Amino acid sequence: MINTAIQQTTHSLPTVLHQISRLPRQIKDGAIRYDGLFDIFPESYWSRFTLLHSVTLRCHLSGPARLRLIRRQVDGSDAETLLCDVVCNDVEAVLSTPLAAVGADESYLLLEVVPEDAYPEPLLSAIWETSQPAVRTPCVGLTITTFNREPFLVANLTRLHGRMAGGRAIVVNHGPPGLEARLKDQLPENPAIRWIDQENSGGAGGFTRGMMEHRTAGDITHVLLMDDDIDLPEDIIERTTAILSYSHPEVCLGGAMFDYHHRNRLFSAGDMLLPGGFAIGHVAPPEGCDISTPEGVDFLARVHRPDFNGWWCFAFPLQALDWVGLPMPCFIRGDDVEFGYRLKRAGMPTLGWPGLAVWHMPFADKSAPWHMFYDRRNSLFANARHRRVGRLAAISKLVGGFAHHLLRYDYDRVQAMTLGIAAFNMGASKMANWSHRDHAMMIATTSTMQIQDIDTAETLLSTAQLLKPQHTSGLLRSLRMVGRMILDLTGLPTGKPTAYRLAPGTIWRPDFTRRPALVIESDTQGRTARIYRRNPAESRRATLRCIKALFGMVLHFHQHVPQGFPSPRQSTSSMNSGD
Repeated sequence: MINTAIQQTTHSLPTVLHQISRLPRQIKDGAIRYDGLFDIFPESYWSRFTLLHSVTLRCHLSGPARLRLIRRQVDGSDAETLLCDVVCNDVEAVLSTPLAAVGADESYLLLEVVPEDAYPEPLLSAIWETSQPAVRTPCVGLTITTFNREPFLVANLTRLHGRMAGGRAIVVNHGPPGLEARLKDQLPENPAIRWIDQENSGGAGGFTRGMMEHRTAGDITHVLLMDDDIDLPEDIIERTTAILSYSHPEVCLGGAMFDYHHRNRLFSAGDMLLPGGFAIGHVAPPEGCDISTPEGVDFLARVHRPDFNGWWCFAFPLQALDWVGLPMPCFIRGDDVEFGYRLKRAGMPTLGWPGLAVWHMPFADKSAPWHMFYDRRNSLFANARHRRVGRLAAISKLVGGFAHHLLRYDYDRVQAMTLGIAAFNMGASKMANWSHRDHAMMIATTSTMQIQDIDTAETLLSTAQLLKPQHTSGLLRSLRMVGRMILDLTGLPTGKPTAYRLAPGTIWRPDFTRRPALVIESDTQGRTARIYRRNPAESRRATLRCIKALFGMVLHFHQHVPQGFPSPRQSTSSMNSGD
């Protein structure tokens, strides 16, 4: 049995790592198990990526109970090792154990309490802590970029009040000026929060402003970036600070993202760049992950190696700006991807640390055709910097995406992705000078093709036939796609424009066996989401625009993209005009 001990209270001042929530997830054989994601001690992460050698669990009890310290393997075997099993008659006890060796199987530690009959829930509190001195004293600077998300902001800043662990917060406001004054009566007074009103420069511009301000202050060691449409745990900065107190200096920390509406559903615990490009794959099992189950906790406790983490919750050493520069000024979408990948290439890996997490509004709720503009433009600039894809492969990917959306009559997305390629051709300086006015104009330009009139939709739905989503595949699919493209470009008739509707939640695809000229798409609640109409004239115009943009892309494919601009040594005084 591993050397463990139960000790009486001492007068030392241990470092608190995190506290158990006292919300047991399950009762097993009469024992209360505190094995939820926010309660466990992710041993493999602490042993591999920090200098911590041992951990203690300080328990406060209301009466006698049996305490068990358990090590659980996360390889799918459900194997558990009992490290300590003692009866405690005192009001306080400390269970101690050395951490598993670096090369040991992946595991986490959990507490199990067997209560006496007179004390059905004896645990008053339990804290994972250590008496080992910290190797550094981090000071975390939180940065939140916000745009008209005041209810979220009030809720999150209220939770963080008094729990900044010696750090500070900067709120960069891109909405109407005067945010601090508007929220004054809704928030407790907090000198640890600084408010900045500035002209909307997108998420990338807001987060970069926060980084530069924290850097100028001089006492911040790490920056923690967070979105404004999240729910955050009230101890998230304390947990982050505790991890950074013992972690290796090059480590970056990522927090998992859970579904705001379905609280136990994992969206991502870090992100991977798929081979051959900047397409993203999430660290999440394909069958889904429910963190209310042992299998869900086991998955998150495994050591994953993401390329980056979304800025819904991401912490990195501020000194990294001296080594890799500032994030790419891409306004929105892709700043976290490129910057995280740049950090990894510079030897600063990101870890999706179990127990660091937020609840975020689902991205599907916010999907819009104009997103394609930023996805295409920003990934091309990122590729020009990092050279992950060659010209021929890039052309193939772009043409494939163009054809897919053209054949589903999604002319807004086609227009957005073509404008994105053309914007790349204009050079990195144009991206750096992109403003909210350019953004608004781009949205207007890419939101004119689709019919979204509710009255029209209701009229069509009353006579629309149900379209079954049957797919073609293989060679037949390829031939059918080519044939449909020829029909659209030549304008040859394809039959009467009878309206067809899809079952709620079904996505309209161009490789369905039947391809009507008018398709109605509904969301999961059955509400009309989009109406797609075949328009051969627009198909021809869109194809010519795309060909022109692709020729320009070939010429500018390896253009120079500065590493983090403006310069990380630039004074923030030039950015203060929006204050």
